[in-house]
Amino acid sequence: MGPIVVGILVLLFVLVSIHGWFAGKASQPIADAYNKALKGELEKERLANEEKLASENRKLDHRRDELEKRLADMEEMRQAFSTSFVGGRRWLARYIAEADRAGDEAVAKWLKTRNRPAIRASELVAEARLERRAFKERLKFLEYQLASYKEYFPFLEEYEEVILNEAIPLTADGRNREALETVDPVCKYIPLEDFNNLPVSERNQRALDRYLSRNLNNAEIGRFYERFLGWHYESSGWDVEYHGIVQGREDMGRDLICRKNGQVLIVQAKNWGAEKLIHEKHIFQLYGTVQLYLMDQKQALIPANVKAIFVTAASLSPVAQRAAKWLGIKFKENYLLDKTYPMIKCNINQATNERIYHLPFDQQYDRTKIIPSLGECYIRTVAEAEALGFRRAFRHVNF
Repeated sequence: MGPIVVGILVLLFVLVSIHGWFAGKASQPIADAYNKALKGELEKERLANEEKLASENRKLDHRRDELEKRLADMEEMRQAFSTSFVGGRRWLARYIAEADRAGDEAVAKWLKTRNRPAIRASELVAEARLERRAFKERLKFLEYQLASYKEYFPFLEEYEEVILNEAIPLTADGRNREALETVDPVCKYIPLEDFNNLPVSERNQRALDRYLSRNLNNAEIGRFYERFLGWHYESSGWDVEYHGIVQGREDMGRDLICRKNGQVLIVQAKNWGAEKLIHEKHIFQLYGTVQLYLMDQKQALIPANVKAIFVTAASLSPVAQRAAKWLGIKFKENYLLDKTYPMIKCNINQATNERIYHLPFDQQYDRTKIIPSLGECYIRTVAEAEALGFRRAFRHVNF
């Protein structure tokens, strides 16, 4: 290879090296800009993640503080109730009254700090807040107090309308119970003005309508259901004893005792919601109370003329169904209450032939038996009962 060729190769190498150096220099700013942008994005993402983590930590801290405060409040409430029920109820009333304070304080602060502050209005809100808090605390305590009175003296709730409407004169000598028990029960359901001014049949019907339209507690719903079932059996010629309603807590789980032609039905009724299940313990209870009934009758096991029936608006669990079938207990599921059934009892006194009707809230309603074969019946309205020659019982007691 001659010197000329070598020189050419060296020159080419130098030119290629110079070109590579200049090309690298030209692409370096682009790479630097890309790396800088990437680094910036990563830094932003890191800061965002740190802020998100800090925010979650703040939420957790706030939640922990809330739980710790709630635990402290629960302990304080427990101590208050352990000291006395009255003290506990006062504490609870104060606690509930505090619930609105934060909202009121936020309104007052907004009035002070808005673009055009309303200082006087914010002061009035603050004053009203303190006054309302005191009233609410007192109101809550009175609600708990009244609920306790009704729990331990249930007749107060029964005669609430009579007392508040001042339907009869009451005194402070402690003899009001007797006066309340002799008042016409219609007074519980209509204003005193209506009682005094309406015709007797109209005021009786109005009281019945209001009785049917009001909200019922669990005990009243259960009583309503037992009466509904009793109407079905009486309409079919059974002699029905409303054992559960008349005996109350001493009913031994026998809500209805129905008799006809030597046959006896022991019925237990449960008007529970469709979402609930009747479990086997209720079936065993019915079986046990039938055995007690037979013991009182000096009979063993369940003879053919005595049958146990479980009727409910709910459903039986599979185990309850198996237990009922094994024990020979009949059952009716999903048997719903119909409040439109005729419930005015039209009874004929067999000694005097007096034709008397009883409304569901009358004193002797559940002790009155309806025997269709004697001309007795159930009626829907007062007007129908009176058109058939029935009148309401005098003083709403035994006749």
